[in-house]
Parts: sequence; structure tokens; C-alpha cells
Amino acid sequence: MKKTENTPIATRQVFFITTSLLVIIGHFFLIKLFLEWSGRDAWLGMTIGFLLGFIIFLAMAKLNEKLYGYTIVEHFFSWCGPWFGRLLTIPIILYYFILSLITLYGLSIFINSVFLRDHPLWLISIVFSVSVFYMVHQGIEVIARVAEWIIIINILSGLSISFLLRDKKDYSQLLPILENGFNPIIPVIIFTIAVFGEMLVLLMLNVRKESEKSISYIKVYIILFIANLIIFPSTASGPVAIFGEEQAKQLTYPVESMVRLISFGFIERFDIYGLSIMSVSAFLRIALLHYGTSLAISQWFNLKDYRYVNWLLGGLLFYASIRTFDHIVDFYNFLRDYYFYGIISVIFILLLSVAVMIFPKLTSSQDINGEFINSSEVKK
Repeated sequence: MKKTENTPIATRQVFFITTSLLVIIGHFFLIKLFLEWSGRDAWLGMTIGFLLGFIIFLAMAKLNEKLYGYTIVEHFFSWCGPWFGRLLTIPIILYYFILSLITLYGLSIFINSVFLRDHPLWLISIVFSVSVFYMVHQGIEVIARVAEWIIIINILSGLSISFLLRDKKDYSQLLPILENGFNPIIPVIIFTIAVFGEMLVLLMLNVRKESEKSISYIKVYIILFIANLIIFPSTASGPVAIFGEEQAKQLTYPVESMVRLISFGFIERFDIYGLSIMSVSAFLRIALLHYGTSLAISQWFNLKDYRYVNWLLGGLLFYASIRTFDHIVDFYNFLRDYYFYGIISVIFILLLSVAVMIFPKLTSSQDINGEFINSSEVKK
């Protein structure tokens, strides 16, 4: 099989690129829906969703280890043949593209509506698009290395923001718990689990344990789970503790509204710093998703280099981002109506992990002549 990209990333880098992937969708996009649905109990729904989703993290660890050497698209070609394999991977490619689309539009409309109201949406979108496509052109190693620094800064920033807002929070506003019963948090649980389906894009990467002393696949995913388990519920509890349940439900960007309350010395608009952090994190998320989409399409057409697809597909992504949604209301309606279908991706991840454990031969890949190459040999 013709390889279009074989650059591996280290197991430790999974934590950084996946945190940027998951946090943005929960922190800035879905949180509004979660608060609308379950109010002060949103944090509980997110927590339950995370606990139920722990098995998905374990499944991804197993898949990254067992399927090393080839992407999920290449494996499907091997398992199902070139034609049927291509047919089965079309939904995966569309899924990656849609996630890229909602992220690019979500970031652009956020900046347009909160900070740069006098600038047209298309201008903001094209600036970020070109930057993302250039990073993708440089390769997955560049994306992973940038993510290492950015996520460390994000974590330190999050801790600092939480500390600076501590006096403004009244956690008694989170009580009583489940006053309206369990039903309001059910959609929050479902959507939280659906978020984990986005990790499917990691099966487009080669994740390598560089040495015996390197962190293992399972450990890095457990650390990823714990870190995001702490981050996600606090996103929902913070706005309610500060603004109260009713006001928090009315906020389009609850996290940004919290950060805006901070003044630090001569800095009166601390949310500008929050904008920078959010923008770079979303930038990394789009880069990872667009990389996965471009690589998948290049392998679908058996092209030597994904970089040509990157720019051509990038043009389509930009155009779709300014044409798909007429208003931010349409954007949230789309998330409300369709995002939960990410559960299908979750089910696929779980079934695939079971399959590779039951049928070890699936962890081997065929070359173009039909000969099997064991994934353990690829690692060496």
C-alpha cells in the first residue's frame, strides 16, 4: 500500500493534542446547551458522562497500540478490500470534515460576535483557515509539538483564572442537586459521551511508544481521562456559582463571561487573554481534524502526498464555514439536533477494540499484494 504519511508521534503527545480536541467543544460550544438543559445540574451530567465514558479511553489506548503502523482508512482497505473499504470509510471522512466545519465556524463567530464586531465573518474565517492549513502542511509532528506548549500554558491559565475568581463563586447556588429529577441531565450525559467519539481522529495517527521508559498507551489515556474529568464539570459549575442558574442559562459564552469579570493590575480586559488561549486551542483542534480528513482523502484516492488535498479541501472547508450557518442560532440548533450522533463513533470505537482483541489477525495490515505485515513488526 502506498504510504502518504508515516510520521509517528510519541505516546505523551496524545495527552496534549487530545486535550485541545476535547476541551474546545465542551468549554465553548456545548456548555451553552448543557446549561439550558439541566441548569445547575449540568456539572453532574458531565461527570456521569465522563465516568461512563472511561471505557472509551481504554479502548482508544488499545487501538492506538494494536493498529500502529497504518491509519484506520488503510486498515479498512486491508480488511474489506479496496472498494468496499473505501465505501465504509466515507462516513468517517465526513465525520472528520463536519467536526472541522463546526469548529472553524464556532471560533470565527465567537471572535466576530464578542471581540471584532466590525469585521466581516469571512475575513476572520479566512485568516484562521490559512494559518491552520499551513500548519497542517507542515505535518502532524509540528501540530503535536505546538500542542505540548499550548496545553501546558492553558492548564496554568485555567488554574490562575479559577484562583482569581474564587471570591466571586457561591457554590451554594449549585444546590439542591437534582431538584427537577434525573431526566434533565440525560441529554448532557449523552452529549458528553458523544464528545469522546471525536477521538476517532486519533486512529489517523501513528502513536509510538519511543522506548521502554516512555509512558505507556494505557497510562497516557488514563491521565487524559483524569485531567479532562476535572476540566469539564468545572466549566458548568463555575458560571452557575458566579451568575446563578437563570442568568447562566442566558449566556452564549459562559466561560468568556466569567473571564471578563477578572481585572488584574492594569489589565482591565482579561478576557482578551482568554481569547488568545481559546483561539490557539481551537486552532490546534481544527488542525488535527483537518489533518485527519486530508490524510484520509489522500489515502482514499491513493495519492502520494496529502498536502495537495490539504489546500484543496481547505478551500471547501472555508467556503462551507461561511455558507452553512446563517446565524449563531442555526449553529446551536445544528449541535442540538445532530451532535449526539457522535455516539455512533463511540460504538464503533468500542466494537473495533473488541474485534482487535478477539481477532489478532486484524492487527496485521496487508500490502498492495495482499501480504500481511504484523503491526508489531512495523513498530520495530
